[in-house]
Formats: sequence, C-alpha cells, structure tokens
Amino acid sequence: MREKNGDVKISVVIPVFNNQATIAATLASVLAQRFDGGVEVIVVNDGSTDGTRALLTEFGDRIRVIDQRNLGVSAARNAGIAAAAGEHIALLDGDDIWMEDKLARTVPVLDRNPARVAVFSDGMLVDRAGTVVVPNFVPPECRHSPTLDEMLGRIWPMMVSSIVIRRETLLATGGFPEEFGASDYFGEDVIAFLLLRERGEIVFVPETLMQYRMTELKQRLSKRLRPRDGERNSPGASSGFDPQQYFTGNRLFARLMRERFGARGRILAAIAIDRAAAEQVSLGMMAMQAGDRGYARRCYLSAIRNRPAELKTYARLTWALLPASVTRVLSPMFSPRLRRGLSGPPLLEERPL
Repeated sequence: MREKNGDVKISVVIPVFNNQATIAATLASVLAQRFDGGVEVIVVNDGSTDGTRALLTEFGDRIRVIDQRNLGVSAARNAGIAAAAGEHIALLDGDDIWMEDKLARTVPVLDRNPARVAVFSDGMLVDRAGTVVVPNFVPPECRHSPTLDEMLGRIWPMMVSSIVIRRETLLATGGFPEEFGASDYFGEDVIAFLLLRERGEIVFVPETLMQYRMTELKQRLSKRLRPRDGERNSPGASSGFDPQQYFTGNRLFARLMRERFGARGRILAAIAIDRAAAEQVSLGMMAMQAGDRGYARRCYLSAIRNRPAELKTYARLTWALLPASVTRVLSPMFSPRLRRGLSGPPLLEERPL
C-alpha cells in the first residue's frame, strides 16, 4: 500500500527482528486498512537472521524495506521515522495486528486539533494461536487522555502498536532513545511517549483497534537471554551467566528517568527495577523447575539486590539452598500452590507483562 504518487498522509513504521512467524499477518493487517489517505509502509529489518528478509520480498513494492545491522528497536524505529514522508507516523511492531479501521478511527482525531500530538487506542492481548487472553489492555481507570503527571505515576497502558504521532513532534523530541541497544529491553517507548506528552495532548480513543501478541514467559526471557559473543545460554544452564547483566535496559531506563525528570521520575525508575527483580525471580523458578538449583540461587540473589524488601524471594532462595533430597521430603507437607511457588513454574499473577 505504499503511495508512489501524491501526498503521503500516514507512514507506517514497522521494526522487525526475526519475525518470520508473524510479519506476514502484521503486514496483511496494514494493507487491509480502510483508510482514504495516502499510506506508505516502511519495514526496518534490524539484522534478522531467520527468514524474515526473504519473506518481505514477497510483498514487492507495496512496502519499503530498510536493512540495517542489529542495533535494537529504538534505532530501527528512528531509521523508519527518518525515512518517512507522512504527516503522521503510525507505529506497529512485527508481531502485532491492526483492526481494519485502526487508521480511520485514529488519524482524524489528530487532524481535528493541531494541539494534539498523538492518539492511541485500546487493544487486546492474544496468545500465539490468536486466542484472546485479555480483551482490553487499558483498564477502566486509564481510559482517558492522560496528563503528564499521570504518565509519571505509573507505566501508562499505551501500546506502541496502538499509537499514531505527528511526525514533526516525534522528530522534535528526538524519537526513541538510542541509548537502548539491541540487548536492552524495557521502557524506550515509555520515555519517548513522556517526551511527546510534554509537547501536547495524547488523546485516547476508547476502541479496541489492535491485537498485541503476548509471548509466553519463557519466550520473553529467552529473548532477553539471547546469546552474546557466541555464548551458550539457557535458563537451566548455570555456566557463569550473571542474571543482572540481562536487565541492563531496566537500569538504563531508571537512570534516564532520574536524569530527565528528576524527583518526578523516581516512581517509574523504581517500577523498572521492580520489574527486573520480578523477571529474575521468574527466571530462577524456571531454573528450579529444570533442576538447576545453582542458577536459581544466582537469580534470586540478583532479584534481592534489586528488590530487597520482597520476602517471598528470600523463601525461594532458602528453598534453593536446601539439598534436593531435603526438599523432596518437605514438599508433601505443603499445599500444591506453595510447592509451585517455591519450585516453579512461575505463578501467572507473578509473571511480569
């Protein structure tokens, strides 16, 4: 659906890294949009090593592909934004899907008021099979256009694939912070959206206009534990990995929040560190389930350094310190829920989004 002639109203920017399994459906949802304005589709291939690049060629001149080495999602989005010709930028990740009225229901909201810098909608969370897990991502208390103070008080439920932004405003804010590299996950979008909100209103459209593919916990952690410098990695392999090093994005986010917003950024900075601790606990429980008690202990110790007041982590660390022969004797004395809480897999309510 790339416009060759005439004005381009919307530039859709899609960063991809090894999205072979999902990118075709993502692009199909863009090409099926019921929208009258000119649209260009820019896909930034961020160093994919699977069949993503070959699959993109099948879409021909309906999309524009930019290839770059693996620099991370911030740099990939910024490359697409820099190449865009549209008045507005519609962001979409390579494993999400738009409803066919996504652009038609959001773009006019920006056009009606030049003081508005962005518009976002509700969305649903689906699993790998497309089954709806959570029908509405935005909870009732957040179903409005947020103030900056509200966005500094919690991680606002504003999904990247739900937002449309004035291109000139996005360029003025610098886009997405490229301090976040290819192995840094967490919060680059939150910072970008806060900088947008400083410049104008971000309007909420109370309609479910996109599907966010919620990867399973093991997949998400495996993405964080992507091999570096040829290392092997596995949640069940205690081969010298430091569980702290894989959460550099959380620490980077916390630092940037404090530097940019001072005391006002402390809440989100603390949330970032809490999220790191929660995922380290999840990783430890996965290691326990795999029988790697040594790696579980390292994960729990890392989590305690990040969140020292969480008593459950101390209980899990103690359990991991006990010999397996002792825990086998003690386990029947506990309820199934308590046994699972100590030995894994992670309980659903403890799995960080």
